[in-house]
Parts: sequence; structure tokens; C-alpha cells
Amino acid sequence: MIYRQQGFTIVELVATMVTVIIVLFLGIPSLKEMSLRTQMTTHLNEFIAMQRTARQLALFNKTNVTFCASIDGNTCISKKYWSEGALVFIDHDGDHKLDSEDKAVRFFQSNAKELQVTWRAFQNKSYLQFGANGWTNNQNGTFRFCFKGESARFNRAVIITKIGRARLSTDVDGDGFHEDGDGEIIEC
Repeated sequence: MIYRQQGFTIVELVATMVTVIIVLFLGIPSLKEMSLRTQMTTHLNEFIAMQRTARQLALFNKTNVTFCASIDGNTCISKKYWSEGALVFIDHDGDHKLDSEDKAVRFFQSNAKELQVTWRAFQNKSYLQFGANGWTNNQNGTFRFCFKGESARFNRAVIITKIGRARLSTDVDGDGFHEDGDGEIIEC
């Protein structure tokens, strides 16, 4: 009885390994890009939902509603911490502080540590407040979303008008970078 050995030659193994390495080399950057875009979309959607909630509550309840940066959902903090989380609360006395007579409505805590969120607004306040008519208190501005250490191609913005409406940034000139309300490339 004759036994035949079965297996792969060195040439076949090397060719297979080279093919696998090339596929992984080409695929991994695409996966990273898809992951960054998904994280960005999630945060943009959450911020827009919170902004709309705040505006609708102000209109419905005919009172002030404050939207601010927050780490714990109980206190507003400096505007440089928007990437940590955000809080929406009914602010009966309009002091942009969550007091015992105020009611916290919604809190979002971020889990994307590499995402930077900044708020730049007229009057340079660290919060966004909606009045009983749904308008901001002359606080038109822009939330900017950027990944630390990544290309500006991923940067996005949510632009808030003084009447309280939000819109997303777009790539107006088709160069692959989103522009803010002034037509400038978004940077944090």
C-alpha cells in the first residue's frame, strides 16, 4: 500500500499569507473610518435630539430650559467639557443652575474619549438656554465635533440659530471637509 502525503507547499503557504496580509492591510483603515463615522453620527444625533427636546420643553411648558455640559447629570460645568456629557433641565428661575425647584429631563454621558466637543456662541456663555417662546437668549452658535488626532475630514458641526433651530454642517464646496456657518472648515 502506497501512502501519499497531502499538504501545502511553502510557495502555496507564502502566497496565501501574502494575500491575507494585503486584504487586511486594505480593510483595516476602512473599518477604522467606518467606526469613526458611526461614533460621530451617534453623537450628532444625540446632541440634536437633546437640543430639540430642550426647545420643545421650553415651548410646551412656557418656561426656561437650559442645555449645558455635565459630567454627572446634576450640575452644569465649564463649556470645555461638552465631550464628557450634556444635561437638559427645566430651569424655572433661569439661573442656568439645576436647583431643587428645577427638573432634570435628559442626561447623555459620552463614552467616546477621543471625541472633542466645543461650543462657541454669541455672548460666549457655557450653556444654551431656551426661553418660553423657544428662542435662545441671543445665543446663536456652533457645537463642533472633532476626533483628537484624526483628519479634519471627520469633523462636523451642529449650528444653532437664535430662534432655536439646529442644522448640521455640510461640505458646501465638495472638498471633503465640512464647513461651519461662516464657511470655514470645522476645527475644534
